[in-house]
Amino acid sequence: MKKIYITLMLLTLFSFKVVDNLSVYNTPMQANAVCATDYDLDGDFDIVVNHGIDPLTQWGGVYMLENDGYGYFSFMDSVFDSTGAWVVYADTIISNTTPDIIYSCCGYVKILSKIANDYTIAHFIIGPHITSFNIGDINNDSHLDVVFISNWDQYWGVIYNQSDGSFTTPIYYDVDYPPTDIACGDLNGDGRDDVVIAGASCEIYFSSETGFDMQPLQDNAFNVKIDDMDYDGDMDIITFSDAYIKSFVNLYENLGNNVIDTVNSFNINEGCASFFVTDFNNDSLPDALFLTHNTNGRYLLYYNQGGFQMGEPHVIDLTYNGEERRFMYCADMDGNGFVDIITSKQIFNIAYTSSILEILFNDGQGNFVENPISSMEKLQSHNRTSLKCYPNPFKNNTTFEFTIEQTSFIEISVYNLQGKLVKSLTNKTLKGGIHSVKWGGLNNADQACKPGLYIAFLRINGSLTQSTKLILTN
Repeated sequence: MKKIYITLMLLTLFSFKVVDNLSVYNTPMQANAVCATDYDLDGDFDIVVNHGIDPLTQWGGVYMLENDGYGYFSFMDSVFDSTGAWVVYADTIISNTTPDIIYSCCGYVKILSKIANDYTIAHFIIGPHITSFNIGDINNDSHLDVVFISNWDQYWGVIYNQSDGSFTTPIYYDVDYPPTDIACGDLNGDGRDDVVIAGASCEIYFSSETGFDMQPLQDNAFNVKIDDMDYDGDMDIITFSDAYIKSFVNLYENLGNNVIDTVNSFNINEGCASFFVTDFNNDSLPDALFLTHNTNGRYLLYYNQGGFQMGEPHVIDLTYNGEERRFMYCADMDGNGFVDIITSKQIFNIAYTSSILEILFNDGQGNFVENPISSMEKLQSHNRTSLKCYPNPFKNNTTFEFTIEQTSFIEISVYNLQGKLVKSLTNKTLKGGIHSVKWGGLNNADQACKPGLYIAFLRINGSLTQSTKLILTN
């Protein structure tokens, strides 16, 4: 048994190889979902890939790539598991101090936790034929719960986090259509994450102390996201449907008092497999990135122009490597302050010895380039500057303290473990010397952040120089 384990580890280790382009990496075969998180808590975002069992190597599970702080990656670790999930998240769902990796397989949600140098995988039953899931604080107890859908059996459900490393038994809700996607977000500002389900019908389930209040949306959809699309302090909804040769996008504005109204829609003259919503150009407005089908092999980025109006698509080309499917995630991987694009390419052809992971780096000028936006100047500045945070952990307020050598433009930003910007604390020119900035645990919409782990970045004249982790407590 020990020999088999060593062989599998060698296959996994040797499958990682940087190819000619520094932003393209080989990972084990059967690569599925991908996400970014600061897994080693060193202040930068690492990469987590979920893999199905490969018939050739008999390996599958979770594969982790470590960021050197400037967008260059190397093998960190791998954990064997019989899996193959198409969705993977990273957050403090069981652990309070390190990111857990959350995925689902075979009727279970699985949570991979690391304590010291030991891994554990906890299994929690959610139900048969589960096709997707999401995480959110549904009952406002400061602990992340799990919601899920079954396209085959036409239901959705929830298991509640009991804060002791366990979850309740599943609670199921039937729907009269095959659901295709599920999203979580606090739509009415009551501290409870609500649930939106996409499918032949689209429905909102507002969470309350007595259960869920359902409200239909006007259109059907394939995928759904929740974000503050107009930057007015409340969460809105964006959906898209795919007809393979054309896609249809709908934007819904949150008008308050549980009223959600359709305000805009547009068509994409290409079929799209999935989409991601985040702010790519740092104007505080979430943009929409659509991944087209393999036959076209590219991204279409729609910049948010405000007022629920989206600009013309910006085309970002992708190299075709013979993959059957693509999965994507977006986060600032090289620390230049702009969100980058990670693409995991699933390859079944046994002529290939690996799957492909490709990163396109956002240069902040509307271009997505093949190599990180990093330099020796950043490294030298990193060695001269420190960023301290006290108290840490904190409940109400914390203070960042830093020293700069000369007059510079300073940015301090706080991100969550998914790589999403939470709060911009300062963007201004400061003289050389010692400075401090306070944070009261509020996001950019002046709403209280959920307790958990966060990462603060200090940038000087646009270059990342220091980062630090901080813990917001109950």
